[in-house]
Amino acid sequence: MLNYANYSDGENHMLKRTLQEDLDRAAAYHGHLCGGQYIGTRMARLALAYFHIDDPDTYRDLIAFVECDRCLADAVCSVAGCKLGRRRLKWFDYGIMSASFYDMATKKAIRISQRPDVPRAPHGGDLVAFFAPYADADLFYVHEIDLPDLTEDDFPGKPRQTAVCEVCGERIHDGRHVVRDGRTYCKRCAGEHVYYRELRELTPEEIAAGL
Repeated sequence: MLNYANYSDGENHMLKRTLQEDLDRAAAYHGHLCGGQYIGTRMARLALAYFHIDDPDTYRDLIAFVECDRCLADAVCSVAGCKLGRRRLKWFDYGIMSASFYDMATKKAIRISQRPDVPRAPHGGDLVAFFAPYADADLFYVHEIDLPDLTEDDFPGKPRQTAVCEVCGERIHDGRHVVRDGRTYCKRCAGEHVYYRELRELTPEEIAAGL
């Protein structure tokens, strides 16, 4: 476990924005401020301080991995400047209030997870005042991690490789295709699990009519 005592107050002064400014940014992006937003904001600020990134709006080498699809994810995205469409935000549905951060420049990575004994903030209360007594070490576990599955196909920028499924004809970017017996497939046509089951193709008339 890392020693991160230097980043213990959530108000690290090497960062360009204050904690309150980042909370305002997270709330504006998410739509409201809540406990998950606060925790995600503190996580992102801890990571930025650890990697000595004072202005995440201009830094392009940080990739964040979030492990839930809740408020925390929006805070990490907005505060750390890691956007899904820029390929600098990765999502894994583990249901855990945790985020990992990988710095492409240094090739170092840390995982920050919420401690199970962190109290739940009262609904409608002053979150800043409620969490003010808690140092980062009170809120989080922080571990150095390795990312063995991360490849250049996961990095920002143009696709390193593109393929076309020989069954459905859909284009597949970033090495997500499957090759079997010399043939190229998307995951669905390869028989792998995907999140949907395709039924029938809609006609332009049905689309226009909302049928």
